[in-house]
Amino acid sequence: MEQVDRTTRLGKLLDWCSTQKATDLHAQADHRFSFRVDGRLLRITEEPFPAPNNDAIVEMLREAFSSSVYDRIERQHEMDFSFLCGGLRYRANFSKQQGKQSFSFRVVPQNMMKFPELQLPATILDLIREPRGLIIVSGAAGQGKSTTARAILQKLNETTALRVITIEDPIEYLFQEDKCQFEQREVGVDTDSFADGIRNAVRQDPNVIFLGEIRDRESILAAMQAAESGHLVLTTLHADSAPQAIERLRQFYAAQDQANVSALLARCLNAIICQRLIPSTFDKRIPCLEIMKRNVGIQDCIARNDLVLLAGHIEAAVNEGMHSFDQYLMQLLRSKYVTEDTARHYANNWNMVEMEMHGFVPSTSGILKPG
Repeated sequence: MEQVDRTTRLGKLLDWCSTQKATDLHAQADHRFSFRVDGRLLRITEEPFPAPNNDAIVEMLREAFSSSVYDRIERQHEMDFSFLCGGLRYRANFSKQQGKQSFSFRVVPQNMMKFPELQLPATILDLIREPRGLIIVSGAAGQGKSTTARAILQKLNETTALRVITIEDPIEYLFQEDKCQFEQREVGVDTDSFADGIRNAVRQDPNVIFLGEIRDRESILAAMQAAESGHLVLTTLHADSAPQAIERLRQFYAAQDQANVSALLARCLNAIICQRLIPSTFDKRIPCLEIMKRNVGIQDCIARNDLVLLAGHIEAAVNEGMHSFDQYLMQLLRSKYVTEDTARHYANNWNMVEMEMHGFVPSTSGILKPG
């Protein structure tokens, strides 16, 4: 693993960001460095870190990284990478903008947060008791998808003797084996692609395959085939709701192939956990989740591509462990985890939340039970 010396200019900048509890750091030529704290984007105005020009960014990277890594940064238009600095692990993306060097770093927490700490509902635990099928953790960038996926894997690690193969780009968190045996593979280092990694993993006796992110149709097909052949497959996807996640998977394929993709998804998709982070009453963000599980109605909607009907099926199946964002948001409000102003701002349909709070629609009381 590449290590950045804390005495380098980049090391000092990362140390400063760490003191601010920053989760992300961004640099582009002729702009001040920016960083993110609890989802808020801020500018660095400290004098030791003035706005860098392109030469300053290039020198900062050349000083911090080995020559082989820097050569790749300089040669490639975009590159994903991970490194260590000051005991912290970072996921990095290097890119070019108008011919000038830019980068974005994200801290990868190495303390494994567990279900109660993350305020994740116990209904998720039912999903991972299934021995096979596809589970997707979705959400926009920076909404905690990877953290939730790691918490799911760690729960398996603590409770069940399984063989787990992860395929990541890059590897973010190194699991310490408890009951599970882990093999963690990095795309570009240990395997050529996500799809190749999955296809080879199924021949290596895994119980669980974790795919860091769905990015292309080859990896989607390989993940669905692995799930259908008797493996539990966990992956993440950029999508803001369960219907949107399914539509995104379909759109990776040509129109004439989408019906087959829908049929395969209807058979192998166990659940979609869609996550948004919202401000809580205890000074940090909390996940608000939509959970869709496969039942006969859900399966039929996916197979027929009647995705507009999914929301109604989800809201009507609270007793089966499903719930919409607004149903879960209402429970966060009832439990005083969020304020009414926050709930009003983030609700998809505040009028429905208000009606349920006042007893005008059936109650969803009890869905918020941290695991």
